[in-house]
Amino acid sequence: MGRLNFLFAACFTFLVAVSSLRSEPIPVIEVLLSSDSSIYEEGLAGLQSVMQGQTRVRYLEVLQAEQSDLGAYFNDIEASGAVVYVAFGRAAAQLAADNLRNTNVVFSMLNSPKQLNLKQGNLCGVSMDIGPERFFKTLKEVNPSARYVYSFYSTDQGREAAVAGEFLDLQHGLLLEAISIGPADSFEDALNRIKGRADAFYMVADPLYDRENFQLLSRFAKDNGITLMTGYPALVKLGATFGISPDYTNLGIATGEMVNRILNGETDCSRELVEVPTQTTFTLNESYARSQGLEISKAIQERARLAGLMKLGVDLYSEDKLNSARKIFEAILSRDKENRAARSYRSLIIERLTGDQTRKYMARAKEYMQNRRYLQARAEYAQVLRLNPDYEAAQKGLAEASRLQSEVQTNQARALTNAGKPFAAIRSYISALRIWPQNARARAELANLRGREAAHISQYMRDGLNEYNRRNYDLAIERFENVLLVNPGHKEATEYLRLSQQKQQAVRRLLQRKND
Repeated sequence: MGRLNFLFAACFTFLVAVSSLRSEPIPVIEVLLSSDSSIYEEGLAGLQSVMQGQTRVRYLEVLQAEQSDLGAYFNDIEASGAVVYVAFGRAAAQLAADNLRNTNVVFSMLNSPKQLNLKQGNLCGVSMDIGPERFFKTLKEVNPSARYVYSFYSTDQGREAAVAGEFLDLQHGLLLEAISIGPADSFEDALNRIKGRADAFYMVADPLYDRENFQLLSRFAKDNGITLMTGYPALVKLGATFGISPDYTNLGIATGEMVNRILNGETDCSRELVEVPTQTTFTLNESYARSQGLEISKAIQERARLAGLMKLGVDLYSEDKLNSARKIFEAILSRDKENRAARSYRSLIIERLTGDQTRKYMARAKEYMQNRRYLQARAEYAQVLRLNPDYEAAQKGLAEASRLQSEVQTNQARALTNAGKPFAAIRSYISALRIWPQNARARAELANLRGREAAHISQYMRDGLNEYNRRNYDLAIERFENVLLVNPGHKEATEYLRLSQQKQQAVRRLLQRKND
C-alpha cells in the first residue's frame, strides 16, 4: 500500500493547507476501497484533482479488521450528517449500499452496476463498462477486412455483454455470434468449431477466461489470424491483438465531479444514476498483430504510444519522480490537448511542486476579495494560474473577481453618465466588458449611451476640425478620440486622428531640435 498511501497523504496535506484559504469549512469525504489496487491509485488521483473536499481513505480489509461492528460504523456516518460516501469497487460499493440509506453513495470503478439495487434511490456513480461498439469501431481500424466476430460466455453477466454486440455489429459492417459455453463443454472444441470462420474474437468479462483457456485462445487466434480483442490491458501483453479499457484517471475525475455536484446541492443520487466511461485507454501488441499478418496504421500506432506514455507518466508519479512525470504529461498534452487525465496529473504535480507559492498567492487573493479590491485579487489569481493553469480554485476565483470588478466599473460608468460625462462613462463601460465580456448590463447600457451620443457626432467632428485647423493638435486628438468612443468605425475621425497624431509628433520634434 506504500504507493497509494503516499498519494493520499500528499493530496490530503495539500487540501488541508488550501482549506485555510476558504471561508467555509471543507467537508471530509469518506472513501472506501475494495482492495489495494493500482487502478484505484489512478482513479483516486483523478478524483483528488477535482473534488472540492478532503478525503479520508479506508481499505475494506483494514476497516473490517478495525471495526468489529460495521453496522455501527455506517450508523455513525449517517448520524454525522454526511452528504456523500464514495466507494471504489464492487465489494465496497455493495457494503455501502447495504448499510447506508440516507447518505448518497457514489460508487466508482464498478462493472455491471445494475447488479446493485439502483432503485434504492441513494446510489449513483461511474461504471467501468465499455460497450462493444468501441471494440467494433477499433476492430475496423485495425483489421478493415474483418467481417465475422465470435464471443464465448458462461455467465449471465458475460451473456449480457456478448449479446449486446449482436445488436450493434451490423452498424460496423460486422456479424457477431455469441456462443454459450457450459461446464461440460470443451473450450478447445468450441474454438475448433469456429476455425476458418472467425475474423475476430471479442473477449467479454467472464470467468470462462481463466489462465488455461486464455492461453488456448491466444495461441488459436495467433495461429489462425484472428484479431483478438480484450478489455484487460495485461492480457494484451500476454498475447492479444488489442485492448480497450477505461481510463481510470478519467473515471476518478468523473466521480469527483459527481461528488462536487452533490456537495454543491445541484443534484443527488436519485437524479444522477450512472455515468459510463467517456475516455478509454487503447493497448496494442504490435508484434502479436504483425504475426497475424496485420498491417498497423500510423494512427493506431500513435494512439498506442500515447497510452504507453500515459502509463509511464503514472508510474513515475507514483514513484515520486515528479519532474520526469510532468515532462511526460506535458508531452502527451502537446499531442492531445483534450486529455483530461494528463491534465489532472500535471495539475497535481504542479500543486505539490509550487504549494508554498500557491498558498501565498491564494491567501493574498482571498484578503483582497474580502476588502473588495478585485483588481488586486485578479492579479494574485493570475499568478497562481501562471504556475498551474489547471488550478480550479484559482480559475473560479479569477472569474468571480472579474465579474465583481466589472460590476464596479459598470456602476462607475452609470454614475459618470448621470454626471454628464459621457466619454468617461464609455471608457468605464469598455473597461467593464474587457474585464468580463459576459456583463450584459454593461453591454446594454453602453449601446444605449452610444445611441444617444450618436446624434452629437457632427458637432464633435466640427469641434475637432476647428482645433486641427488651429494646430491645437492635443485638443484635436481628444475630440476625434471622443468621436471614436461613440462610433469606433467612424472613418473620418479615424483619419483625422492619425493626421493629428502625426503632426503633433512633428511639432514635438521641431521643438526638441530648437531646445537642443
